[in-house]
Amino acid sequence: MANNIKPGRYKEYQNWLKKNEKLLRERAPKSWKYLGTFGTVMGFGRYDTYQFWQIRKYGDFDTMREYNEDVWNRVNAEGIDFLVEGVGEAILIREMSDVLIIEPKKKKK
Repeated sequence: MANNIKPGRYKEYQNWLKKNEKLLRERAPKSWKYLGTFGTVMGFGRYDTYQFWQIRKYGDFDTMREYNEDVWNRVNAEGIDFLVEGVGEAILIREMSDVLIIEPKKKKK
């Protein structure tokens, strides 16, 4: 997930993340694995941060939606406060060897 941090809050977000990354790992819903948060460097990218999570099946989204744990809820609410509204982006990726590729049928000559 790409997150655009509010201007002037990058250092504060970095400090908050250092304090809370362990909680993100340990308190994540069952079947969700926090892989880390990364930021663009040296002017490359859109000055975003990227948070990576690993899941194994689509049903894990239901697990996340239904998850209700006090520490997890608090940490996520605090983290969201650093983000610019409406500019985040989430993508779902799979290992290339596991991607279903559908190509158009070749036209007969």
